[in-house]
Amino acid sequence: MIPINEAIFVFTSGVTFREYLLDLDVEQRLFLERRYAAVRISPAIQNRLATYPLWLYWVLLVNNETPDTWMVLPIVQRLAELCPRIDLRILSDEADMAALNELVDDDINLEEDLAEIDMPHLFIFDEEWNQQAQWGPRPQAAEERLDQWLSAHPDYGPLLADDEGEDPERLEALITELTDQMRLWYNDDLTAACAAEIAALLEELLSEELE
Repeated sequence: MIPINEAIFVFTSGVTFREYLLDLDVEQRLFLERRYAAVRISPAIQNRLATYPLWLYWVLLVNNETPDTWMVLPIVQRLAELCPRIDLRILSDEADMAALNELVDDDINLEEDLAEIDMPHLFIFDEEWNQQAQWGPRPQAAEERLDQWLSAHPDYGPLLADDEGEDPERLEALITELTDQMRLWYNDDLTAACAAEIAALLEELLSEELE
């Protein structure tokens, strides 16, 4: 088991939501603040989180340029705020992954396979820093809509994977278009779907703990 002081270092090397906002440019910060303000969590989930009995540490691994991050991060923040026993930190994929890699399950190698992990990615640890679950990068209800968008924009994937950045203007335009489209989806029903999916995962953890 990783020593507790090292586990705490992993956690404190991340940032809070407010600290994360301060590191963004003005446009990105305003976008995330608007998204955060727009997030509504159902009364049922609010009530359940308020009395959720397990102590949990959440580490949300994010990529600052990924549209999914802009949609999901404010929802995860809202959920964490609602539960007094959940503490959340945000970690950029540009950070050193060595320490977090020691905490996560053996089937994930963050140092070698980071480029293959879709973000944001939520890691959930118990109070002894054992990984209990992971989730991401989006609710299942978003997958079909995203697949349809990607089919209609076949150049997005290759441009995103292009290390040379041969057409950055086209990629930026596509990211903006996808972000705007995702905002409509989440304002419609995906925020509720995302919150419900994570809440269901927490209930699974509680059931396992009580067995």
